[in-house]
Amino acid sequence: MFAVSAAVLITGCGNSGTGQPNRTPSGSGSGPGSSGSASSSGQGSTSSGSGSSGSTGSSGSASSSGQNSTGSSGSASSSGQGSTSSGSGSGGSTGSSGSASSSGQGSTSSSGSASSSGQGSTSSGSGSGGSTGSSGSSSGGSTGSSGSSSGKGSSGSSSSGAGSGSGGSSGSSSSGGVAGDGSAGSSGGGGTADGGALSQAWVTIHNDFFWYDDTGTLIQVRSGALRQFNGIYYWYGSQPGGLDQTCYASTDLVHWTYKGVPLVTAQLCDRMDVLYDDTTKQYVMFLKYNGDKASFGTATASAPEGPYTFLGDTLVDGNYIGDMSMYKDDDGKAYLAYVWDEAGPNRQHAIYRMSADYLSLDTRMYLFNVPSREAPHMFKRNGTYYYGVSETNGIQPSPTRYYTATVLTGPWSAATMLVTPGSTTTYETQCDFVFPFTGTQGTVYMLDADRWIPTGGFQGDYLWLPMTFDAAGAPTMDYYQDWDLNVTSGAWRAFDRTSRDLALGKTATASSQIATNTASSVTTATTYQNYTATRWESQASDPQWIMVDLGSAMNVDRVILKWYTDYAKAFDIEVSNDSMTWTSVYSTTTGASYSVTDVTFKATSARYVRMNGTKRGNANGYSLFAFMVLDDP
Repeated sequence: MFAVSAAVLITGCGNSGTGQPNRTPSGSGSGPGSSGSASSSGQGSTSSGSGSSGSTGSSGSASSSGQNSTGSSGSASSSGQGSTSSGSGSGGSTGSSGSASSSGQGSTSSSGSASSSGQGSTSSGSGSGGSTGSSGSSSGGSTGSSGSSSGKGSSGSSSSGAGSGSGGSSGSSSSGGVAGDGSAGSSGGGGTADGGALSQAWVTIHNDFFWYDDTGTLIQVRSGALRQFNGIYYWYGSQPGGLDQTCYASTDLVHWTYKGVPLVTAQLCDRMDVLYDDTTKQYVMFLKYNGDKASFGTATASAPEGPYTFLGDTLVDGNYIGDMSMYKDDDGKAYLAYVWDEAGPNRQHAIYRMSADYLSLDTRMYLFNVPSREAPHMFKRNGTYYYGVSETNGIQPSPTRYYTATVLTGPWSAATMLVTPGSTTTYETQCDFVFPFTGTQGTVYMLDADRWIPTGGFQGDYLWLPMTFDAAGAPTMDYYQDWDLNVTSGAWRAFDRTSRDLALGKTATASSQIATNTASSVTTATTYQNYTATRWESQASDPQWIMVDLGSAMNVDRVILKWYTDYAKAFDIEVSNDSMTWTSVYSTTTGASYSVTDVTFKATSARYVRMNGTKRGNANGYSLFAFMVLDDP
């Protein structure tokens, strides 16, 4: 997840070399707003449409309270083969183009590009690709502490771009052992929040920024679903307008490749989902078909990314449906969770078991008399089913509630509120799905939610956070702008900037700065509540640079940049020991607005680290909220 925008990553995927960028969160329709000078929000408009889609959740993040979730019962995967992704980097890689250093000071080293302003020239050097994510200690138990985190799996936000970089080590995280649809939570011991002593890859999830694919294009998966098939994650959804159903693929949850539009529908659809039928060996797409007074549509394909053939749509027991999602249980049976309109719009919910081929409705398992609720989704933990809903607030944010039962035919409990400390609206989102990441130590239950209306510092179109559970199974979800996930071990941890960011509190200087938007802002400690209050902003010209002085030479292998709407379209990350001769460790031409650049490169010793911007993304200057430098083992 990457890239400089709200909530997920953007670092240079698609770039040439390794440099392992991260992804950037993408949003619905329009994407992050442009320009703007100092205001914090600046994020473009969100798409309309209502509700979130149900279906599988995504990765979980660590919560602050020491209680991580214990493994859930029964895993849903059908085939059991989770492959690991590897991410080796390409060899050398060129630095940026453009020759000659501008300021005359310092010599250029090796080919590549010229340095930008005043600060010596750059050498193109290679930046190595991602590294293997190691780390973390701790065992299987369910300790919740956040743990500082070391592992260096390609981190969170990744941007699309092309960053150069040079041959790196295996970078990104493995996809974990959940094969099949990755739906129902699987068994396993308690997931730990501080991670185990595994040398498996960790990835960092960045919230409050937009997600971008590996070309720097905003990801469009409103009201969608996350699934895992044959070791690859697929993120499905729809583009604004609801006719084009979209698909993205990733092996590490950070770098996403757009797989196109697997199905174009004749009517507006949302809340789509995809399951694999182990009997027929078909992928089945399920659709809330034709707007708010919808029918239930199905389509099939021989591959996860399609193309899908639309089979038709039907009313459910003679009546329209509202929001819906799918759930695949441990035994391979599939279920439809849906809003049923027989008693009126948004008056009832129900669960329907599908036929063995997943193409028709078989038996209704339960009918809830639950008015004014939508966005249904299901998951299972430790033998208990959870049925989640939002309020019917249109695209306004909403609290999330869960009903529980040990069998789908009930009885079901009264609703329990998802505890979200500091927020009554699920952190300004509407719930979409919960995805269980099951590994060797436990299971992380991650909630994916749609942020239809970004506001203030709550930017980005999607929110990914881990849930924790108390002894009675009641869920809590703390907020993390950044958190680490290890899908191999089934563990998560909070991203501890205080212990990991070598640049925190260090001196930062820049080629230019405007008013109070000074260079020192990027190395100042902030929280998700106040991060928009301070940022660096340069003059509106190219090139521009910002540099951090670590005080002495030290090993570095990762840089995280959090961009405002005034961003760099093309830039290098460079290192030096004398602030005159620079070596590029990462280069990209696909930077994005309000994204996170999170890039891991081959470990090197350096005292100075800088971002050298050569092309602005809009008519304003360059602007960063944060500049982090790490040495992840």
